[in-house]
Amino acid sequence: MKLCWLIPSDQSGGISPVALSCCRQAAQAGYETTMLMLLPPSWIGNDYDFRVISLNLSSSAPKAPQVLLQWLQKNQQDVLFFNGCSEFDPIIAYLHSSVKCVYVVHDTAPSYWRQAIEDSDNLEAIVAVSETVANQFRDKLKQPQKLSVICNGSVFPEIPNLKDNIIRDELVFLGGDNPTKGSFDVIKLWKQLVKLGFTGKLHWFGKMAPEFENKIQQLPNSQQIHIYGYVQRELIFTTAASAKVLLMLSRVEPFGMSTIEAMSMGCVPVAWDINTGTKEIVTPQTGLFAPLGNVKVLAKQVIYACEAYEILRNAVIERARSNFNEIVMWNQYESLLKDISNLKPIERSQKDQEIKAFQPPVRHFQLLPPKIRSLIREFIGRSPILGYLLRDLRGW
Repeated sequence: MKLCWLIPSDQSGGISPVALSCCRQAAQAGYETTMLMLLPPSWIGNDYDFRVISLNLSSSAPKAPQVLLQWLQKNQQDVLFFNGCSEFDPIIAYLHSSVKCVYVVHDTAPSYWRQAIEDSDNLEAIVAVSETVANQFRDKLKQPQKLSVICNGSVFPEIPNLKDNIIRDELVFLGGDNPTKGSFDVIKLWKQLVKLGFTGKLHWFGKMAPEFENKIQQLPNSQQIHIYGYVQRELIFTTAASAKVLLMLSRVEPFGMSTIEAMSMGCVPVAWDINTGTKEIVTPQTGLFAPLGNVKVLAKQVIYACEAYEILRNAVIERARSNFNEIVMWNQYESLLKDISNLKPIERSQKDQEIKAFQPPVRHFQLLPPKIRSLIREFIGRSPILGYLLRDLRGW
């Protein structure tokens, strides 16, 4: 059986690592496997047991559906997995009935699941990466039996020996300067931690504008904050192995790849107590929560997590590595493959018709001047409650 994972690029957040895990496991299971991306790759090479191919197009390329269709005509596939690449989505209704289509929804925002609703008659299956995501559109499906929840999984490096690895009162934050990820919350939190006598370090990962970095430099004890920018995942794993706490302060978290990866190295997640995918990963024995926006309680939870680290650590690691490894994820995908292989072929609604060019949706927010957009982001970012209420307007 020939399987193909369609993704935008290898820079596409949590999508590309998940697709990579699926392809790796599918190839090991004996399937002829391909990862096909829209954009040129930046870090995924060809040193795998499966093919990695790029159509070498650009974002919003109008000819993307046509180019993909031409590629499929030359490279016949049995199952296509659509993963968050809107440029490829229009092709679904035009595909031959011999191809089975699985649409994987990776986010709670409507722009990520709307196509699954519109094309549900042309899809053999729809996968949501968490119950949090599935709950956004399950009741909108005419055939809800097509929907499955398959939580993401990851491959984890070996855990350093505790005797060789000193664990200090150190924190990890992976959100850069992104307000939705809680960047402004971390600034408030740090001030509160310093007031409470916290003397540990904060490792701050992710893309960051110079203006925001300057805000960090003005904080008390800023010399204890290490700013990394965008880095390879290996450095994050290494840093997490020597830290105690992951700050997971997103207003929206469809699943939580960074959460399971940090937990796999022993980091205890401390998060806002809101309805996100984090709540499906973290149990009372493996993490701590604080009321949304209450920075004083949040700071106390961070300090408690550091103090109770030895008690929590083993359960945290076990939770991530036993429940969210890529083998567990793949077993569910393979079970889904067996189910859809027995389904009758779907005669798709626009088969044999001329495929239309991709038309990128109008992003109303992007029509505003950059300075106005920046002010709006900062205004919303400073309020955890407002950010949570507006969380699914992303892509508007």
